[in-house]
Parts: sequence; structure tokens; C-alpha cells
Amino acid sequence: MKKTLLLLICVFAMGYSAQAQFKIGAGASLLDGFFGVGAKAHNSFSEDFAGQASFHYYFESVVTVYTIDLDVHYSGFDIGDVESFALTPFAGLNFFRAGVSGFGATTTNLNVGVNGTMPLTDTLDLYIEPKLIIGSGSSFGIAAGVYF
Repeated sequence: MKKTLLLLICVFAMGYSAQAQFKIGAGASLLDGFFGVGAKAHNSFSEDFAGQASFHYYFESVVTVYTIDLDVHYSGFDIGDVESFALTPFAGLNFFRAGVSGFGATTTNLNVGVNGTMPLTDTLDLYIEPKLIIGSGSSFGIAAGVYF
């Protein structure tokens, strides 16, 4: 787990140091009936590729559940009017952790999904992100929120 957090910190640090478009976001998510809240950091590395790191905490009365996602987004094609709506497919890694009183299990899975982004103002973008998590404990998740 310490290695995963260190990797996440490095991704955030690269976002601040790179000469590219960097944005952070916050929102809500659903994963197999679990409701959660999350935060995202999104960094465009080139015209076609962006990296995104996200953390989601799910509210469950008995167990502690959270996920860390590290994804690569591809925007090398246009769908619709890019100025008003952008649709980008992504793939990456999902680290899923569920535990009770310090005991639990972490699984590493594959994320595959699409990110839809629509500008609300000059500084706010609305996003919706359905994804399929493939691996042990395969599931479907969806997140929505705003990028700042």
C-alpha cells in the first residue's frame, strides 16, 4: 500500500511540474451499490494523451472500502463539438481495498471506460465517467463531478 501511495504522490508531482493542462476534480461515485466520494487529478501530457489519478472512498457501515485508479486517456479523435463536449476512452489500473478493523484485502484490476467532459464555465468542467473494472471482483462503476 505504501508503494501505491508513493506512486500516486509522484503522479500528482508530475502534474505540477509538467508544462501541460492540469486540473483537479471532486465528485460522487457508485460501485456495485456502494456510494462514495472522490478526488481526481488530470494532466494532459500531449494533444492526444492524458494521465489521471483518482481516489474514491465508499461509505459502508461494516467494512472500509476505497479505490485508487491510475488511468491513461486518449483524445486522438473528435466526437461531436469538442468545444462543448469531449468524450475520451481510457484504460488503466484499479487498486481496490476492502477491510474490517485493519484486516482486509487489496486487489489490482484493469479499468476500461469513457470520460465525458462538458464545460460549465471558464474554470469549471462537468464530468461523467462510467467504467468497467476487469479482474478479481469485476464490477461496473460510474462517477460524476466537476473539474476545477
